[in-house]
This record gives sequence, C-alpha cells and structure tokens, in this order.
Amino acid sequence: MKKLACIGSVIALVALLTAHTASAAFIAAVDLDPVDGPQSLNPNFSFGGDTFSASDSTPSAAVGLGLHQSIFGGDGVNFPDTYIMSYTPGVDADNYNPAAGALLGSSTGFGTELSSGLPGGGSGLYNVYITVPSSSNIDGGPSTVTVTGDGVPVVSLLNLNDGGTGADLDPGSAFVGGANNSWYKVGTVSLTAGSTYTMTMEASLNTFVSQRLAGVMWEAIPEPSAAALLGIASFFIWVRRRLMI
Repeated sequence: MKKLACIGSVIALVALLTAHTASAAFIAAVDLDPVDGPQSLNPNFSFGGDTFSASDSTPSAAVGLGLHQSIFGGDGVNFPDTYIMSYTPGVDADNYNPAAGALLGSSTGFGTELSSGLPGGGSGLYNVYITVPSSSNIDGGPSTVTVTGDGVPVVSLLNLNDGGTGADLDPGSAFVGGANNSWYKVGTVSLTAGSTYTMTMEASLNTFVSQRLAGVMWEAIPEPSAAALLGIASFFIWVRRRLMI
C-alpha cells in the first residue's frame, strides 16, 4: 500500500506540473500578407546594418505558419544583408497551439523536433526555430544565425539552400520533411518575461539571393528538473501497471 501511495503522490505531482491552460508557441511570419499580396512586414521584423528592403518570394509550408510570402536578398552594400525578428514573452501572445509531441520537422533527417506542449509567455527555456523556403540558388554563402537569450547568444552558420534542413525524406502530411516543409531548431535559450530577444540572420555575401527567411518560432520547453520529474513519473506509472497485472 505504501508503494501505491508513493506512486499516487508522484502521479499527482506530475498532473500539477502538466496542468497547462493551453499548449502554444509564438510564430512570426516575416511577411504578413498572403501569397501574391503586397509586402507587409511583421511589426516584430526589422532589417539590420545598411539593409532597408528585400524582395518577396515563395512561401514555406511549415506547420502553423500559414501561407505567407518569404523574403530574399536585400539592398545592403557596406554590411551584410541582415534580417532581425524579435520576441517579447508575455507581450507577444502565443498564436500556435500544437499538441504535445506534434512533429515540427523531419522525422528522418535534420530538424527532428517534437512540440513540448507547454504554453509560452513566461520566464524559462525556449527553443527557437526558423523556416526557409525550398531553394537551391542562394548564392550568398552560409548565413550566420544569432539567437539571443539571458546568457551567451547561440550562433549557428547555416547553408539555407534546401531550407537548411536537408532532403525531404518523409512521405505524408505537407509539413513533414525537409526543405520548405519544416521548422529547423537553431538553439535553446533562457528568456525572462517582459524582456525582448532577437533572432538575427546575416548573409556572408551581398549577392542577389544572399539569403532567405519565411518565419521564426519561439516555443517554451520544460526546465531540466521538470523533465526529470516527468521521466520518474513515467517510470512509476509503468511500475504501477506491472503491479496491477
């Protein structure tokens, strides 16, 4: 009986930890107009350096993004073509509600990620994703992607051709797979509610198609301690089922 009481306590703790009001994330499309509409850049988007404009291009089919045009290139001269998207947890409201465990990227290639199912907006850890339309003509070299948080920024050098996620190896739903059908995780950072953070993308060369970007997503994830408790709870649930057999 003591074992069952202990198991019951752990299950109750897990229920408390996982009692979310909603599972959600914040997605920011670069261009808010639908495909073939006039360019309307997201209020959270800005250019950096001496880049002041970029051209419209094909959309990404990443899950939750919606059919919005992407942008490419830019008019930078003395500095790299630079795109910046910002996010303020607690101010920018969640706008995408995936179920926990929903597939965000490729299940066989790069970008294999599942939704955490946690609501955003609070202080804690966040995964940051980008999505780029399928392309093989980006000629500005790899782009430097910098994600800020409360600690040292996370910096990645990405080849954005083919969406930066590798070949599409997954049959099935439209958002599953590589190229323009995935969210690609560029880093995990710690954020504080009310503070503003950014994802900055800089091209290596200012060519005609120096780089591409369709959208950015911030998704809250469990703290390591919470994830460990969930793992322990799962074990006790398994043990309880075995005892009841």
